[in-house]
Amino acid sequence: MGTAIGANVVVDAFDKLGAAPSMAQRGVSEYGTLAGWRASQTAQVAAAGAAAMAVPGAHLLALTADVGFLLHKMSICAWGIGFKLGATVDGKDDLAVILGLWSGAMEPDALSVGSATAGASAGWIVFNAAYPTYGTAVMAKALAAGAGAGVSAVGAKIAGKKSGKLAAKLSKPFLQKIAQKVAVKFSALLGSKAATGAVPVLGALAGAGINSYFIKKFADAAETYYRSKIRAGG
Repeated sequence: MGTAIGANVVVDAFDKLGAAPSMAQRGVSEYGTLAGWRASQTAQVAAAGAAAMAVPGAHLLALTADVGFLLHKMSICAWGIGFKLGATVDGKDDLAVILGLWSGAMEPDALSVGSATAGASAGWIVFNAAYPTYGTAVMAKALAAGAGAGVSAVGAKIAGKKSGKLAAKLSKPFLQKIAQKVAVKFSALLGSKAATGAVPVLGALAGAGINSYFIKKFADAAETYYRSKIRAGG
């Protein structure tokens, strides 16, 4: 079984996620603390990872469903963190930036964007009507910086025109910019599970541990993002 994931697969997977922020909002409302919410999401993906890897040989068939569930829970967990912190949650705009932070494709200092009231300094993109969400403002800044082959022209076009229509189309080029790093992470996950799943008991433990690690790191990136968003007034 091949364990490499193409960058286009990552873009398509997150573009077609069968989840909505409202699902996370309902779920997180049942938890009194952020820590409780994070622990519940980690426990769910850990259990799913263990179950998928429980039967050597059969684990190869279970990998696709397991990774799909992990992607779903990563988005739900991240949005739930936003709601619990009291931030405005903007769905896939937020998710795209969180993916960038989690994958290492962008640093936390990239979250420094202007606001409608604070104005903007050199190299900043104003968070205003042109970029109606904090996420689109961050994506515009990252694209305009040209960090990544093939995106500088797109970034310059977006930054130059500051069109609401262009802002609405930011997610996909931004995801394409970071998709390779995200694909490497998921390819490593699949490779580890394919190998360890062939060993009784070890496979189940590894499946639980790998899933837990992924969602914990993603939750850390989500917290960083939403706390920064709140500071920016979003």
